[in-house]
Amino acid sequence: MKKLITLVLAALMLLSFASCSSNKKSNSQTDENVTPAEIEAAIAKALDDGYLCTVDVPEDSIFSSAIGRLDLNKVISYVAKQTTVPSVNMDSVVIAKCQPGYADEAVTLFNEYFAQTIGYVRQYPFGVAKAENARIYKVGDTVMFIMAGASASEDATAEDAAKLAADEYKKIDEAIKSIFGSVPENLAVVPENSGNNGGGLIGG
Repeated sequence: MKKLITLVLAALMLLSFASCSSNKKSNSQTDENVTPAEIEAAIAKALDDGYLCTVDVPEDSIFSSAIGRLDLNKVISYVAKQTTVPSVNMDSVVIAKCQPGYADEAVTLFNEYFAQTIGYVRQYPFGVAKAENARIYKVGDTVMFIMAGASASEDATAEDAAKLAADEYKKIDEAIKSIFGSVPENLAVVPENSGNNGGGLIGG
């Protein structure tokens, strides 16, 4: 009887290990095959009414978007979204699946765009907390620039605006985690506040 119980337990352990192995393989395949559109949709769903990036970046103004920094010959697919009035509300979500070996350079180029955006926002200042908390994520060959979330009211204190931004980015991080299993390191480099506009209006 004891021998039978031992055999049954051993069989159950083997099935458990096989199940874990299968789940890991499935998650890995999901990470490799997830598309920019699927990631953007998850972010939009997480933010709900706070998601303001409802307009595709027009081809004729792509130079003024983060996607315009990239060599599109080295990008397999991408999503680039902005707000209806990007000169006033600079929320932007750009997700690019890059050719192998190009993702690190894409991060650098996104950070160049980010620095210029921060300079512009600080000049007028509106939405500073949201802008400064932007995310630049890299998962494999996929790179993400995410500056998004509900906007604080005009009479909100700096503390309230910072809290709102933190809450909105927490939703974004949870959306990313739901896809990739964890939240990647934020590679966005916030420039020091030098007191100038860091390059003025955003351009190519």
